[in-house]
Amino acid sequence: MVIEQGRIRLKDLQFDCIVGILPYEREHEQPIILNLTLWLDFAKAAQTEDLNESIDYAKLAEELKGFIRLSSFKLVETLVVKTAEYVLEHYPKANAVEVSVAKPQAVPGCLGAEASVKLIRS
Repeated sequence: MVIEQGRIRLKDLQFDCIVGILPYEREHEQPIILNLTLWLDFAKAAQTEDLNESIDYAKLAEELKGFIRLSSFKLVETLVVKTAEYVLEHYPKANAVEVSVAKPQAVPGCLGAEASVKLIRS
């Protein structure tokens, strides 16, 4: 059996940050929901059960929260692109990453506004 690509997902990572263009959004944190999918080769990790051959998703989640909180993005579109770029820059084992972020309080009467992007390492 040949393992081509595996996926690691962070689902519904929820935290507050500054994101938005409205004056209120620039002054007050609001909740976001981040989903992330990483594509990488699982072969060595599966064979050795060595976390160094994979990606520590708990560490990644904490890093992303810090990165996003420090950045204070104005657009969700910028947030998802810069987050995906961060992952590919800091996690060389990732071959591709998809990031989506929802702002559940962005539109009254709506479950949320969301942007997503997928970047593939070239």
